[in-house]
Amino acid sequence: MQSTTEQQPGRTALTGLPLAVSHAALPLATAAVGLSGPGGTSPFLPWLLLAGVGCAAAMLRPVPGGPVRAWGIFHAVLFSLLAAGLYRFAPGLAMAAEPATPLLHGLIPAVMLLLCLLWITTFGMPDRADFQRFGALLGALCIIDLAVEAAVLRAVPTVRLIGDPDVLAGLLLVSLCASLRPGPGERGMTEPDQGRRLWRGLVMVGLLACLSRPGLFAGAWVILCFGRGPLRRRSLYCTACFILLAATFLLPMGGLDSVRYVDYWLWLETLALWSREPLSLVTGFSLSVPLPLEFPVTMVPVWEAAMGSSTLFGVSIAQVPSFWLRTFLAWGVVAPLALLAGLVWLLLRRPTRMGAGLTASLIAQGMATPLLYDPAMAAPVCLAFILALRRPATLTGTQRQTTAPQPESAPDPVAEWDLRPL
Repeated sequence: MQSTTEQQPGRTALTGLPLAVSHAALPLATAAVGLSGPGGTSPFLPWLLLAGVGCAAAMLRPVPGGPVRAWGIFHAVLFSLLAAGLYRFAPGLAMAAEPATPLLHGLIPAVMLLLCLLWITTFGMPDRADFQRFGALLGALCIIDLAVEAAVLRAVPTVRLIGDPDVLAGLLLVSLCASLRPGPGERGMTEPDQGRRLWRGLVMVGLLACLSRPGLFAGAWVILCFGRGPLRRRSLYCTACFILLAATFLLPMGGLDSVRYVDYWLWLETLALWSREPLSLVTGFSLSVPLPLEFPVTMVPVWEAAMGSSTLFGVSIAQVPSFWLRTFLAWGVVAPLALLAGLVWLLLRRPTRMGAGLTASLIAQGMATPLLYDPAMAAPVCLAFILALRRPATLTGTQRQTTAPQPESAPDPVAEWDLRPL
C-alpha cells in the first residue's frame, strides 16, 4: 500500500513540536541532568514554554497559516513583558497559589487536553507520520540507552538514564498505535496509510528495550489484535513481549521496583479502605488531606526510598503512581466511568484500529503509570486520541509520498484477525 500524507489546512512547521519535546527533548534533558549530578527542573516547565509559544503565535497570526498582523506584534510584545513579570515574581506567586496546588494537580489531565486543543487550533493537527517519526527517534534512544548501560554495568540496567521505562514505553505505545493499518474509507473519506517500515521497526524494538511490564503487556495485545501482517508474525512479537515480561521478574531489585511495590501496596490498602468506607468510592477523598492509611513497619523504608518523603506526612493523592487509582481516589467512580463511557461512544461512532489500540493501552498503562497526570505522556496521548477519533478529511489537496509503494499481501480472514469494521 502506498504511504501518503495529506496536506492539512493550517499545518505549520511547529505542528509536531509537542511530540518533539516529549519524545526527544525531555529524554535527552533527563540524561543530561542525570549525568551532571543531583537536581532537576519542574516537569511542567516545557509545557508552560509551549503554551507561551502558542499564545505569541496566536497573537501574531490570528488565522492559522495567515499573514502576520502588525497589531499582533504589539500584543506579542505586551505578552512577553507579562511573561517576564510572572517569571520575575514566580516564587511569590507559587507561595500564594500553594493552597490550590492539590486541586491544580488533580486537574492536570483537563489542562493538558485544553493545551492540546489550543495547539491544534493554532498550529494544525499532527498526523500519523509525525507520531511514528518521533516514536522511531525515541525507540532508537531507548535501544542506545539499553546497549550503553548494559555495556558499562555489564548487566541489564534497572534504572534508565533517559527516564522512567514505563513512561518511555507509554510514549512508544502511542507511536505504535499510530502505525497500525487504517481501516477502509467512510462516505468518500480517505485515511492515508502513513509512515515507514523502518519507523515501525524502531518503535517495536524500542518498546522491547524499555523492559516495562505494563508496556510489554499492552504492546503484545495491541500487535496481536490490531497489528499488521499475518497472525504468525504478530504472534512471534507477542511471544517475545511475554518472554521479556517474565524475564523482568528475574532482574535485581532497583529503585523502580520500590515504586512498583508501593503501587501494589496502595492498591491493596485502597480496596480495604473502600470496604470500610463504601461511600468514599462514590465521593472520593479530599485532595488537600492525606489519605486515611496507616504504614506497616516494613513499608516505611520502602516508601521513603521510592517517594523521597517521610511517612509522617502520610499519603497524598498526588503521590499515587497509578492513573486509575489516583482518579478513583480523587473523583470517585463518576469521572473514570464517564471517561471510559465517552471513549466507547466515540469509538463506536468512529471505529479505527488506532483508537482501539490507544484505548487498550490507556487501560493497561493507567494501572501502573501516572499517564495523563504526567504532562510528558498526557500531551501525546491527547493528541493521538484526537487524531484517531476525528473524521478523516477528503483528499482533495496535494499529497506527498513518504515511502515507495510496498506490496501488501491480501488479508486472509482465517489466518489473521482482521477485526472489521476496525
